[in-house]
Amino acid sequence: MIKTSEVLRMKNIIGMSLVEKELYNILKGSHKNTSRICKNLIVSGGKRIRPALVLCTSQCFGKLNKEAIKGAAACECIHMASLVHDDIIDESLMRRNQPTVNAKRGNYTAVLVGDYLFAKAFEILSKNNLIRSMEVVVDAISKMCDGEIFQAENKFNLEQTNKDYYNRIYQKTGVLLSACTQVGAISANAQEEEINAFKLYGENLGYAYQIIDDILDFTGDEKILGKPIGADLVEGNITLPILKLMEQGKYKDWLKEIFEKGLIKEKYNGIIKLLKDSYVLEESYLEAELCVKKAKGALSSIEDSIYKELLLGIADKILIRKY
Repeated sequence: MIKTSEVLRMKNIIGMSLVEKELYNILKGSHKNTSRICKNLIVSGGKRIRPALVLCTSQCFGKLNKEAIKGAAACECIHMASLVHDDIIDESLMRRNQPTVNAKRGNYTAVLVGDYLFAKAFEILSKNNLIRSMEVVVDAISKMCDGEIFQAENKFNLEQTNKDYYNRIYQKTGVLLSACTQVGAISANAQEEEINAFKLYGENLGYAYQIIDDILDFTGDEKILGKPIGADLVEGNITLPILKLMEQGKYKDWLKEIFEKGLIKEKYNGIIKLLKDSYVLEESYLEAELCVKKAKGALSSIEDSIYKELLLGIADKILIRKY
């Protein structure tokens, strides 16, 4: 059997090349500028976690099929579309060390590119009659939009609770990862309890991924992350480390004053030092570890295979990622 560590280093998970081909195929017939912009997004790549989740989940139940490949391509289109729209909302100029679509082409074009990719995702699912998968994906997109609205309306709001935070990161990250694993299971005609097991795996994977992302916002390397450090804090997005710092009463009033007076940029270094000295980053990491444990536990009833091993390895790898 191939070791999980070796599989994780493989650039081409079985079926990924077919997903890449599908992503390029959907651009045929589009305007040359639309095609060029979307090809640049595909080439910039990212980690391809979402299609990998679809492919690996599907192959936990047997040989790779066309439905899984189509579903994986649709999920990656949705992910790319959401990133384009996120960059517009956040006014981000860089992603993965490259200028964003809105930075290069303006918001007008960026909005349309995101909409185009959403439309292509639905085209893939509808043309291949993947109705159950489409239902899961539509639900995910609606929750993602709802989460963005909540986040926008609660910027700089220090009265948020841990429950608010987990609801938000579920909608921001967990719901799409969960949709990917469900699409993979559905494509393989898995039983309902098996689909639910992968749903739970994806949700907790998303929690862990976003918590680590929120920690890296304070501790990461800009060159590795491909985006500015501290962007979330400066934009007023309240993440788990800040919530944990607020729980320590002696810092609550100090933080409130900084937020109310708009002094985040001026006090940023002091906030970072306090986060490190108060151990809230370590506490946040422990919560991410717990989420990974829950994600792996959700697959306990799934038959052992190299693909299940790979999914467990993906969960572990989230805890050591640097970008």
